[in-house]
Amino acid sequence: MLGTIAIVVAGGTGRRMGAAVPKQFLSLAGRSLLDRTLSTVSSSPDVHGIVLALPPGLPDEGKEAYRRFPKVIAVVDGGPRRQDSVRNAIGAVPPESRIILVHDAVRPLASTALFARCAKQAEDSGAAVPVIPVRDTVKSLDPETGTLVTRDRREFLRAQTPQAFRADILRDAYEKAGREGRTGTDDASLAEAAGYPVTAVPGEETNIKVTLPEDLRMAAGLLAEAPDFRVGMGGDAHRLVEGRDLWLGGVRVDHPKGLLGHSDGDVLLHALADAIYGAIGDRDIGFHFPPGKEETRGISSRSILAHARARMAEKGFGLLGVDAVVVCEEPRIAPLADSLRESIAGILSAPVERVSVKGKTTEGMGFEGRGEGISAWAVALLQGAGPAGGGGAAE
Repeated sequence: MLGTIAIVVAGGTGRRMGAAVPKQFLSLAGRSLLDRTLSTVSSSPDVHGIVLALPPGLPDEGKEAYRRFPKVIAVVDGGPRRQDSVRNAIGAVPPESRIILVHDAVRPLASTALFARCAKQAEDSGAAVPVIPVRDTVKSLDPETGTLVTRDRREFLRAQTPQAFRADILRDAYEKAGREGRTGTDDASLAEAAGYPVTAVPGEETNIKVTLPEDLRMAAGLLAEAPDFRVGMGGDAHRLVEGRDLWLGGVRVDHPKGLLGHSDGDVLLHALADAIYGAIGDRDIGFHFPPGKEETRGISSRSILAHARARMAEKGFGLLGVDAVVVCEEPRIAPLADSLRESIAGILSAPVERVSVKGKTTEGMGFEGRGEGISAWAVALLQGAGPAGGGGAAE
């Protein structure tokens, strides 16, 4: 029975940190914050399943890659607020689950021991929140005079996640909040408003929430991992034939012929997938998607690249960059390059600036030059998470 379920919240719209990508997908020592957080949660023996709330605009193939992550049992769309994302995720939690942990995707350094403490306390008392003391002097601003008033810092604690609840308590708190139109700054505030006592659990100073650029630098310093770089190379070629759509980089290209293959024949995505498989020391596309299997006939190559991205994350690697070359006389790749890069970046949940696609011709030589087919070559550079391959802080 899936007794304890962790909800990892990576959805919502307030998600930027002066960057072109949602902050949960920013790189921390070679892996995205979200991948690191999921590695920690999935490695916790006290967590039996994960429900992941992702930004609603993420491509289906990106969501598919996360569905393959260890212990992930459901992926749901997030909402405009964190509260909406959690509500969506609660609906996907199995009804027999006893304990629900809610954790922010941008807290990648929580230890598995913290998850255990919170789950145990929720079993005992119904609701628990990890907290750490305020160490700085605390002051408030007097609105009448505009002057500062010193407060007793012993009155204040800083709340963290994971926040843990008996499932019936969290469901009831969210049901009442929805019925009464109540919002809260965290899940515990909704439980408190619904009349449930919340117990404190010792938190961790290293369990920082990455919301500012300096937080990202601090987290990188706490990891202090020796870089583990891996390079992989992939290549593919397919014949051009009439009566097939032409797919390149997950984009349908207007062309009189398409690529012949057991799948949709997307040589660019095949080369990229094999480059990633190679970098992590995995088997190739032919092993994972045998051409003789009827169930994979006509499969979208976007799903193949999503599988490679999931394998990369499972083995504790993050993408630093991919570089690909498409070899053909027609179609011209340069006008398509930006759309191809954006498509690939979406599948890989990576910043588009980490994806390069170029077109080359053979000046009439070979099968590409004669217009008989298209080939593609790709290189992937990955960075590992250290010897353990996990994303969590040591206890």
